Amino acid sequence: MSYIPRALLRRIYVKGSMRVEAGALSFKLRNNLATATVNAPLKLRIDDVDIDPAQVTISAGGRTIKSSDISETSTFEIPVGTEVEVRVPGNFPPGRHKVVVEVSVKGYGKGVLDIEDEAK
Repeated sequence: MSYIPRALLRRIYVKGSMRVEAGALSFKLRNNLATATVNAPLKLRIDDVDIDPAQVTISAGGRTIKSSDISETSTFEIPVGTEVEVRVPGNFPPGRHKVVVEVSVKGYGKGVLDIEDEAK
């Protein structure tokens, strides 16, 4: 199995995009690397708590999908240049949050993105 380097994935986080609003924590990623086909649910950990993929929504290019609906047979394509919003419902306070995202991309393998930012 191939692994996507962390340093490469860190480049896709949109700094300052983390928000707490409408009962959810959200942040943005910008695919500035290559067209990516996500082929497994995103695995998220926020402030050392694992998040159920069924609670995570991903929006890109006018399409919104639950992370748990992504699979080898139901992929989520993210063209290069596309901004993606990841949203997790919950009672998150404003302030600093640590988010770890594990992603699987067809043809590239798995990778882990560590984010720490101030949610406004």
